[in-house]
Amino acid sequence: MFGVNRAFITLFFMLFAVVNALSVHGLKTLVVYDKRVTDLDQYTNFFTSLKERTYEIVSASVNEDAELLSLYSGEERLYDNVIIFPLKTRQISKEISASKLVQFFSEGGDILAVTSPEGLADPVRVFLNELGIYPSPKNFVTKNFNVDGPTEVLEISTSGVLNKWVYDTTNTTPSDLIYEGSAALLDNSEYIVEILRAPRESVTKDVNNKEEDWTVGTQGHLIAGFQNLANARATWIGSSTFLDDQHFSANGEFIQELTKWTFEEKSVIKSVGFSHKHSNGASYDQVAYKIKDEIVYEIGLSAWNGEKWIPFVTDDVQLELRLVDPYYRLTLKPNRNDEVTQYYSSGDFKLPDHHGMFTFLVDYKRSGLSFVTESDTRAIRHLANDEYPRSYEITNAWVYLTAIASVIVSFVLFIIFFISSSASLPVDSVKKQQ
Repeated sequence: MFGVNRAFITLFFMLFAVVNALSVHGLKTLVVYDKRVTDLDQYTNFFTSLKERTYEIVSASVNEDAELLSLYSGEERLYDNVIIFPLKTRQISKEISASKLVQFFSEGGDILAVTSPEGLADPVRVFLNELGIYPSPKNFVTKNFNVDGPTEVLEISTSGVLNKWVYDTTNTTPSDLIYEGSAALLDNSEYIVEILRAPRESVTKDVNNKEEDWTVGTQGHLIAGFQNLANARATWIGSSTFLDDQHFSANGEFIQELTKWTFEEKSVIKSVGFSHKHSNGASYDQVAYKIKDEIVYEIGLSAWNGEKWIPFVTDDVQLELRLVDPYYRLTLKPNRNDEVTQYYSSGDFKLPDHHGMFTFLVDYKRSGLSFVTESDTRAIRHLANDEYPRSYEITNAWVYLTAIASVIVSFVLFIIFFISSSASLPVDSVKKQQ
């Protein structure tokens, strides 16, 4: 009996390890859809790819499953991820509003929002607008200048994908993605991740203003992402057919990589910690920093490869030493490493000749990668009275010391000469002169 229990426990932990091996993020996912617009049976390949990666899928229709349409139970978040398909309804539910979506995203939940000209619910639209993504309300993006006239079916090469951390085209053969949907304008926020632009010869009409276009050419985007400071990710796709079974043979590989990025299975890095100390090995707690001390800074970075943490190797990690503005900005160089972590070091460098509260900051933000920020504020004191160098130790002071010494010597010689010359004069001569 004990052997059976032990085998069961071992199997449980093995399954637990497999479940947690794919993503550093949770896997419980809510799928919100509208039966009038979306038939989930047309997305079997898409959902199969998620289930094969051990995602726990909970589907909820806005038409029938009102009890499931909630992101929170009190203060507790019920899901790790949300997938929202096009919705024809104006509102989703009382528990899934624009503010709830913003809260969910701000607290670390990942969101995949799929819209189309036939379905863009107000909560989804407002949420996307908060991120700086502005989808066209009701019009398809069309490709003009074709022989047979404008077409709404776009074929876009994967070589045009704009972010290598979402989809790396380096080691893949370019293929055409099939897209039929709307385009969006993007804000200039540094947290927006551009993924796929509309073709140069495309245009999206403005439903509210017939005389103007919503997007023209590469100004429009077909797929865009957003990553907040909590490293939660949101992705917008302006086409529901982009994910369906009919186009999965063309789009499937890209969709898998896109969902891996959205749900934090890839392009995730973390800091395993940092340290700074005197170049002789003494820590700040042992000997506080003072101006012009030589110190060394080190930080370790790891990357998630979908199965385990591995060293993250790059050449653009920088350390900033800040008072108000950066005094130093040093590029850190790879130092030692182990199976999990690559460490980066500044080498020995001198602290500035200025005392104050300085911040040691590594703020590594690259579009498409999770953000790493490590900050530590320490006091750098001025020199004590007995720590300033003596004047004879300063080479430039030798000129002044020599001048002072020469004046003193000259004055002493003058006194000696004056006294000795006065004593040699005869007394009578002196009287006669008087």
